[in-house]
Amino acid sequence: MAEKLTQMGIAQAALAAIDADGIEGLSMRKLAQNLGSSPMAVYTYFPDKDALLDGVAQLLLAEVDTPPEDIHWRDAMRFIMRSVRHVAMRHPNASRLINQFPPHTPDALAFVEAGFRSFRRAGFDELSTARCYRALAAYSLGTLDIELGGYFSPETRTITSETRDSMDTPTAAKLLPLVTEITPTLLAQDDAAEFEYGLELLLDGFADAMSRSDRTA
Repeated sequence: MAEKLTQMGIAQAALAAIDADGIEGLSMRKLAQNLGSSPMAVYTYFPDKDALLDGVAQLLLAEVDTPPEDIHWRDAMRFIMRSVRHVAMRHPNASRLINQFPPHTPDALAFVEAGFRSFRRAGFDELSTARCYRALAAYSLGTLDIELGGYFSPETRTITSETRDSMDTPTAAKLLPLVTEITPTLLAQDDAAEFEYGLELLLDGFADAMSRSDRTA
């Protein structure tokens, strides 16, 4: 006899299936079979696949750790942003759901609440907090796309050459000297190190904006 279905249990089973076979390999029918139930029973809790994927996204976001209350706001942001990245690295097959579905359950919003509290304790007002959150979300989602999508992989950054082979064929080294020079450095960069570099630029910008706001207040 199958165990009683719950919304949480179904979402957890879906996450496990995605971790194993990818999002494209998930189907409501196959998931129901794995749960020892019928597809209609699953649809009782999730009306369609998008709703189920949203539920999986909430599980992923609930895995993001919250920082200690007493640390500096910059350390709190580092803590949260690194944790989001680590969650994505743990679930590469499911990570794009983080970009697709924003947090909306209490557990998924816990790290957002912790971040807001950290900003407000440091003196950021409502507008500044909202702007910083938006900037951090954009940076996090963008870097996940770049890193997990292989945007800077050697295969995707190869310069397309002319198919003709003659004396008047232009060469990349002559037409694109800086692209030719810098591309090897770009491809050799460490993803984690570049994530940290970009994060520090953002935090420096937040601190500078706060400083300028204090001087004009």
